[in-house]
Amino acid sequence: MTKMLTVSDSIWLIKSNLKVFFAVIDNVFRFGWRRLETKEVNQAGNNIIIVGGELFNKGAQAMTFTVIDMMKRRFPSKKTYLLSEEDYKRKREDKEKYAFTILPWNLEIKTILLSPSLCVLFKMMGKRSDKADDIKKIIEDCALFIDVSGYALSSQWEWSRSFNYLLNIAIAKRFGVPYHIFPQSIGPFDYGFKDKISLYPLLRMYLKYPVKIFPREASGVMFLRRFTRKNVEKGYDIVLQGQVCRLDNIYREKQRFAQVRVRSDSVGVIPNARVMERVDKKEMFSIYHSLIDKLLQSRKSVYLIRHSYEDLEICRKIKAIYPNNERVVFIQDDLSAFELEDTIKKFDFIIASRYHSIIHAYRNGRPALSIGWASKYMELLKEFDQLEYFFDIRHGIETDKIIGALERLTSSFKLERLRIWNKMADMAHNNVLELFAA
Repeated sequence: MTKMLTVSDSIWLIKSNLKVFFAVIDNVFRFGWRRLETKEVNQAGNNIIIVGGELFNKGAQAMTFTVIDMMKRRFPSKKTYLLSEEDYKRKREDKEKYAFTILPWNLEIKTILLSPSLCVLFKMMGKRSDKADDIKKIIEDCALFIDVSGYALSSQWEWSRSFNYLLNIAIAKRFGVPYHIFPQSIGPFDYGFKDKISLYPLLRMYLKYPVKIFPREASGVMFLRRFTRKNVEKGYDIVLQGQVCRLDNIYREKQRFAQVRVRSDSVGVIPNARVMERVDKKEMFSIYHSLIDKLLQSRKSVYLIRHSYEDLEICRKIKAIYPNNERVVFIQDDLSAFELEDTIKKFDFIIASRYHSIIHAYRNGRPALSIGWASKYMELLKEFDQLEYFFDIRHGIETDKIIGALERLTSSFKLERLRIWNKMADMAHNNVLELFAA
């Protein structure tokens, strides 16, 4: 049931929309059309800003940690900032354990940064963020922006998500800071007519600004060519390209990581709330039931793992199907990306719907039976010659076919490991880091 807005909520929403409207119009006329020749890095800048990253979703966390590690290795003297509203709301002790600074990144702050000339008007219309001035100073001394969104710029999400994505580029352009879009899924751009009217001009204006845009999929390259060409290049996922992180680049102090004990002959099951939103839930739970039954018949142990906070309840409901079966283990702990990867590499293979759980598996030579909902899954498995183990829920899933794939993987997972390791060896070329060669 949709929550009814109060009068005060409605007034606040109107004010916020007016602020954004005026800020974007002002920014477009003052900065949007100007041409800026930016280098890969503003060497004089002392700060590196990461946007699009998160720490509560473990796939986003893995990307964020990987990029921070990369940048600290390449630019050890520069300070690193993660701009993330949700992570900024965390407890102080949760934020201060990291060797980088977390600052808020909301619409209010973006609006102020987009149009400083309208700050007086914004003050009249509501309280100004007390962090906006701090962030402005950081941007003015910034070497580069890096966008590590996993999947944000697409008509498969609501209009506001694409709009917010473009605001990040607009702010970097307004301050003349180099902007890099690291490997991520992009497109399609099949917006409704009203959304196209507002978004297409902004897409044409701002997508030409980044130094480089790295879509992970060939389809993303194709979608982007409608708006920009010279700065687009296909790139493998940043976690696949990255080295094992140096923990002192991520944490201020030495961390104690959980060591999950995994029995031999085990399989990890990693669901995804985004999949559940797009299918009949009863049907999906029935598929998990059938898959786990088949694994138990094959004398496998099964571990249920959440790769995001959103997936906890799904894991709990799957475990409820096997309340007294000790060979179906529910790992309830909120594991970090490092702990998850360490756990995943202990399995024979995984049954996964979280994209970066598959990335973690492949990085450690572990096959995956993948149940996905976007082209990013299909293209990833195609790269690793694993397409026979991919099932797209948008086309429906036949239980007999997925059980057949599971039976094949159960008997041939060691062979599939060799294929995956061979492909990983071919991925030694890192086109992202070449941008920052000394």
